[in-house]
Amino acid sequence: MIKKQRTAPIAEEDALIRQLLSSPRLLFKSFHPEMEQEFWDALAERSVSMINGFVFPGVIFYVLLGVINFPIVYYLSWDFFRTQELYNLAYTYSMGIVCLGALPILIHASSFNRYFYRIIGAVSFVGILSTAYFSLQFKTPWVAQAATYAVVLVYILVYFIIGMRPVVALMIGVGAGALALVLAYMRTYNYDFVWYSNEEIVRYVYYIGLINFVGYVVSNVNISKERVSFLQSRLLESDKLQAERMSEELTRLSREDPGTVLANRRYFNERMDEEWERAQRSGEALSVIFIDIDHFKAYNDYYGHMQGDVTLHSVAGALRANLHRSTDLAARYGGEEFLLLLPNTPVEGARIVANTILASIDALNIEHRKSKTSKHVTVSIGVSTCSFNDDEMTIAELIRQADEAVYKAKSDGRHRIREYHLMVE
Repeated sequence: MIKKQRTAPIAEEDALIRQLLSSPRLLFKSFHPEMEQEFWDALAERSVSMINGFVFPGVIFYVLLGVINFPIVYYLSWDFFRTQELYNLAYTYSMGIVCLGALPILIHASSFNRYFYRIIGAVSFVGILSTAYFSLQFKTPWVAQAATYAVVLVYILVYFIIGMRPVVALMIGVGAGALALVLAYMRTYNYDFVWYSNEEIVRYVYYIGLINFVGYVVSNVNISKERVSFLQSRLLESDKLQAERMSEELTRLSREDPGTVLANRRYFNERMDEEWERAQRSGEALSVIFIDIDHFKAYNDYYGHMQGDVTLHSVAGALRANLHRSTDLAARYGGEEFLLLLPNTPVEGARIVANTILASIDALNIEHRKSKTSKHVTVSIGVSTCSFNDDEMTIAELIRQADEAVYKAKSDGRHRIREYHLMVE
């Protein structure tokens, strides 16, 4: 069966479910249309599982029941009706086996999945009709009474195993039982057989009516319990989803810098350790870009810390926008300092990223009247790359080199890029 995805917000659904569970009775009540459909889809899926598990033992049980009943019918039947009643017995159990065997075949047909209840309804109708009809063909009183047990068994399957809507099961049960009586009458009338006595008809109508009445009531009670179980499972699922989301949110908050929504320094260090080990194993180059906003203290003193926070957020957005790989990471490392982690990136690639970031921040054109470098906010950038040819290279050393390159960029006049490897050549 095809499961539908839940579309209602978790909090709203949680409140709705708790309200429904607080209702004193769920008997004869329905959910809102979307949840009602999901309930019957879930019940159909469970019914499919039950049917798949029941069919094989059910067929074996049905065959054994027929084998056991064969000598009983043979010895208890009146001589005049014995042959016909043995045929009726074979027909009754053959139809039951056919209906049981057809269920998994029809259900497993992929094109029929969404028509589960129609398929199960049709098979149930045929099963009840055939069993009830052949039960009416037995003339020996004791045998006729025993035949009703097979009818009762089929009704039990329809009302309690299949999981159809009670009103639909009632319509099928009453309709098939009544049609069986009509067909039996037409057969005896057309072939001049002995018609049933009023006592037999009343007995048949009585037990068919009683079976359907009890089946309908008990089925409603079972469906009510299924509704409670469904709501409880949804509530558990909702609680689980909320717990998962809360855990994800806590994890995000533990990794995120609140002012810039970039990674914080702790998460940068975690990722740096992971990528460093991976690069050591693969031999790939690893680059780090250190970014420092020029004259940011003067900016805060003149424009205020609130505006300073806005500028930090804008610069962080420019950094994030220029990282196009899922493995790249931008982090706030200090007050106005940022670090970019670029796995599997040689110095040429890091140079391209650095130039793009320099141009992107210039394009923001954020006014900075107290800057001694430019009329707008600028940054100084340092680049360092490790190719793991040096066994003494460490993470701390790689970051120190990027920091030293930034210091060189600042001492050379700011608003520029410096690469550490060029400084030591």
